[in-house]
Amino acid sequence: MWNRMRMDRSDVSDVSGYAYTYLVNGQTPTGNFEALFKRGERVRLRIINGASMTFFDIRIPGLQMTAVAADGQDVEPITCDEFRIGPAEVLDVMVSPNDDRAYTLFAQAMDRSGYARATLTPSPGLQADVPALDAPVMLDMRDMG
Repeated sequence: MWNRMRMDRSDVSDVSGYAYTYLVNGQTPTGNFEALFKRGERVRLRIINGASMTFFDIRIPGLQMTAVAADGQDVEPITCDEFRIGPAEVLDVMVSPNDDRAYTLFAQAMDRSGYARATLTPSPGLQADVPALDAPVMLDMRDMG
């Protein structure tokens, strides 16, 4: 049956990074949106998944994030290194960069077909390394609930 369909058995997105360019505030990964911070300040980031069908796994290597609101509603704060966000979801996270260095906000598509990125930086032009995409996770019928 699979050989007669247009998608493969591990397809989790009908349209993916092979067709899309994922953006942060209108900037491509090579365009690199920059957000400035001052060392030691608490920064609130509002992550909005404006994609129509892509789930993203989001992390900032070197910084923990504390989720404080979901879809505009305050939540009991929870600290994490990475989170998954679905289409039309909004998550507010707090970060506290204590070093004078850049950090990459890295949002990889759940199917690992592409990514979006931005840089949190104390000075314009300073960039952090961009992580490699993680290996795709194989999902099966049990993962659909």
